[in-house]
Amino acid sequence: MNITFRALTEKADLHALEELEAAVWSGDSVIPLHMTLTLAKFGGLFLGAYDDDTLIGFLYSFPGFTDGEPHLCSHMLGFLPEYRKRGLGVRMKWLQREEALKLGHRKITWTYDPLETVNGYLNIAKLGGVVKRYLPNCYGELNDEMNRGLPTDRFLVEWFIDSQRVEQYRVSKPPLISTEGAPSVLETDLSGDLPYPRTHRLNELSDVLLLPVPAHFQALKRADMEAAREWREVTRTLFTHYLARGYVITGVIRDQSLPLVHYVLENKQLDVILRCT
Repeated sequence: MNITFRALTEKADLHALEELEAAVWSGDSVIPLHMTLTLAKFGGLFLGAYDDDTLIGFLYSFPGFTDGEPHLCSHMLGFLPEYRKRGLGVRMKWLQREEALKLGHRKITWTYDPLETVNGYLNIAKLGGVVKRYLPNCYGELNDEMNRGLPTDRFLVEWFIDSQRVEQYRVSKPPLISTEGAPSVLETDLSGDLPYPRTHRLNELSDVLLLPVPAHFQALKRADMEAAREWREVTRTLFTHYLARGYVITGVIRDQSLPLVHYVLENKQLDVILRCT
C-alpha cells in the first residue's frame, strides 16, 4: 500500500471524486461536478488520498464566515471502508492545515456529534481543536443509519491552525491539564455493558469539569434506543449550560476498558488555552 495525498484541482480529479463520494456516502450526497469545479477555482479546498493511482479518500472544505470572521469550513471527510482506522484521516487533516495556512486562513471549523467519541478523540485529543458552541438538531431529522431516530445535535469544532496549541499537537501531543479532583457533572451507572445517565448537576464551579458520554454510542442505540435518547437530552442540557457559562471543551479522556469517555471542560480564556499556558 502506497498512500499519497494531494490537492484536487483538475476536472478529471473532481470527476473521480464524484464516484468516491457515492461509494463512501451515497449517491444522494454527491456534490455535482459543476459545483466542485467552481469551488476549486474560488477558494474551495479539495484533498485526495491515493493508493497508487486510485482515489480512496477525500476531504472537502470551503470558505465561510461566522460573526464576521472568515475561516475555512471543513464539510466532508471520508475513506473507502477498507482504508478506515489506519490513521489516514489524521494525516489528511494535517495536510488540510498546511494548505489552509497557504491560503491565508487562521481557523478551520467543522461539526460532529458529541456522542460519537471516535470523532471527538480525533478532533480534540489528536488535532487540538476546541469546542465553544453546541448546535441542537443542527441538520434536522436525518434518516441514515448513523442519525436515524435522534436529533442531530452537533459540536462546532474550532481549529485555530496558527496557534501554539495546534502546533504543539502537531509536533508532540502536549500533556492534558490535570483532572485530578475534577468533579463530574453527570453520575452514571451500568446495566450489563451499557452505561446509563443518572443525576446531573448544573451548579459546579470548578475550573476543570468532566462530562462522561458513552464510549460506543451506536452500539448503545442498537441495544436501547430509549437510553440513547436520554443520553442526547441530558448531555444537551449539560453542554449548553456549561458552554454558556464560559467553559471550553479542551480534552477527551478515554480508557479502552471502560464504557465511558470523558470530555474535559476548562473555565479559561480562549487566548490562554491557545497559548498552552
